[in-house]
Amino acid sequence: MMKKGGRSKVKGQGNRFFFCFLTLTLGLLFLLLSGVLSASEKLNKELAALKAHKGPFSFIVMGDNRVGDGIYKTLIGLALKRNPDFFVNTGDQIVTPGEPGDWDHFFEISKDIGVPHFLAIGNHSVEDEGDEAVWKEKMDLPGNELYYSWTVGSSLFVVLDTHMPGREFRIEGAQLEWLKRTLDPERHDHQFVFLHAPLFLNKGARHYGESLDRYPKLRDELEDLFEKKRVTMVFSGHEHKYEKRNVDGVWYVISGGGGQRLYGRTFCHFVLVRVDGSRVEVKVVDKEGILQDEFFVHPPLDK
Repeated sequence: MMKKGGRSKVKGQGNRFFFCFLTLTLGLLFLLLSGVLSASEKLNKELAALKAHKGPFSFIVMGDNRVGDGIYKTLIGLALKRNPDFFVNTGDQIVTPGEPGDWDHFFEISKDIGVPHFLAIGNHSVEDEGDEAVWKEKMDLPGNELYYSWTVGSSLFVVLDTHMPGREFRIEGAQLEWLKRTLDPERHDHQFVFLHAPLFLNKGARHYGESLDRYPKLRDELEDLFEKKRVTMVFSGHEHKYEKRNVDGVWYVISGGGGQRLYGRTFCHFVLVRVDGSRVEVKVVDKEGILQDEFFVHPPLDK
């Protein structure tokens, strides 16, 4: 038989259990939200500081590091000695698209960077919408985190997504319309664009026909836009090499030597860009710290 008052005792224990569970759940939710808010707050502070920056600044460009951890970390160490204000990775940071563990590993080997770190999506970063969801979960980037922009003083920086599921190797639709609105040579002294797949490759290149050249008409329209909007430089990866070319006054640089197996006679490297007023200095440094290329870029003329 149940003792007198037993029902109330069980009910009281149930209430205590419920309130303990509720308190624990709310506490965990608070911790999770605090982490999200603190990450967003950190990003907003970094973006505000870059926007308010006055005077000369520099940044590092590199990409396609996915299996070359040792080389990648060596390049980071050499790059940090140049005291850059931020890094931009041109894509293919991990081996398996959408694999959370791969992203955790990438962030672990990148932890020494210590300055704002902007990433572009590559074909080994995202293959489908599920991978895209993982990207958004793992990243803390401006805008919609797939394609986005930020400013440093009077210079504009734009990251594009060349591997949007269903629109691979094409910049079109909402992304293209956003790009047209974002590029503005009247407001910005310099405009730098970053994307994974290059616009131009020579015949015989490993990814010839598997970059934006797969759709020549759309590629040419994008190139025309960059010329019209007086873009200063366009950086890409995908092809595991270093290469540069000037097309209609715009410099196109492939920086895909961040550690992955190289294509042809080339070298692992990072690109250091220094901006001082109208002067843009570009240096390409290999994994031994040796300067492999150096050139200067002047803002395209208004046509």
